[in-house]
Amino acid sequence: MDILIIGGGLQALSVAHSLKKRGYVVIALLYKGDISTKSKYINKFYTTDITPKNKEGYLSAIYCILEQHLVSVIIPLSDTTAELLSLHKKELEQKYCLKCAVPDYGIFQKANDKWLLLSLCAQNNLPHPKTELLTPNNLQEAADKVGFPALIKPNISVGARGITMVNSLSDLQGKYGDILDKYGECTLQEYIDNSGAPYYNVMMYRNQAGDIINTVIIEIVRYYPIKGGSSSFCKTIESEELSEICIKTLEILDWVGFADFDVLRTKNGDFKIIEINPRVPASIRAAEISGVNFPALIVDDIMNLKTDSYIYVPNKQLRYLGLDIMWFLSSDKRFSCIPSWFVFFSKNLYYQESGALFFSFFSGLKKICSSSFRKSKSGI
Repeated sequence: MDILIIGGGLQALSVAHSLKKRGYVVIALLYKGDISTKSKYINKFYTTDITPKNKEGYLSAIYCILEQHLVSVIIPLSDTTAELLSLHKKELEQKYCLKCAVPDYGIFQKANDKWLLLSLCAQNNLPHPKTELLTPNNLQEAADKVGFPALIKPNISVGARGITMVNSLSDLQGKYGDILDKYGECTLQEYIDNSGAPYYNVMMYRNQAGDIINTVIIEIVRYYPIKGGSSSFCKTIESEELSEICIKTLEILDWVGFADFDVLRTKNGDFKIIEINPRVPASIRAAEISGVNFPALIVDDIMNLKTDSYIYVPNKQLRYLGLDIMWFLSSDKRFSCIPSWFVFFSKNLYYQESGALFFSFFSGLKKICSSSFRKSKSGI
């Protein structure tokens, strides 16, 4: 069976490996120079410099592949490819007799749009930060309800891009316009100060019958930007409380498929849902090393094949060396962190880059030297 993955990135390395282990043929549409072009688990890859923002151009690239291969399932690996695939899901499935591993667009947007998701949380008493939609005319009202310090957060964005801290009404008034112009609609969200404490990703698969097949939870110990960004070092854990919160959320959404929650923990120990990533994240390798093959689960369920839950083995550590270098250069805890930054090999330590470790190492150094990359990841 041929599986097409689109979007690339570190997640493509892990997804390709997991699908190959299950015996599937892996085809990939990648950006030129993508780290996943180094993968030995991709049977055939196509490269493009067209981004999903150019919808017609990117769809044409997908069509060209589908005309050459009898693809059974398409799996998106980025926010933009997931949104594009969801938007054109019915068209692709009918024309090419395949399945798109993404929810229908109406459900997808409830997770993809942070304001819609947190509004749903508020309506259903799910734990979340105080959040108000911003408009040019309600800045005072939103500030009164949320308080300061607070974060301006684009409703739809990637990573920490566009997230900006504000400490007063005048600060909000001065910064809101630029963020609105660049990123579109925004919310004002209470700032949860967890002072460099871990935050959590909860990965789940909910099948077509409404059952949760597998859950993997990662505790993110180091991340970049250090005020709140992507994982550079994490470990897999178990938490019944976190699982129950996320299961209830997916039930309310009537979600079918894979979901990845971002959850913060306050100083009082309370969990708060921040967002759902409606696609496979780079940290999917944490599930793989802990015994859960989510990519195979996605394909098996969507194709109505037999799906058994995998045995989850937590307490595995996953490091993204390229990003961990940037954490090391930015953090004042570089010499005191636990576990030590200088431990490169241990029984339960794995690398997100897998076989492309050295490629990622030099790629990380290149990014460090890029002022535009540092600015885009500066977050709050």
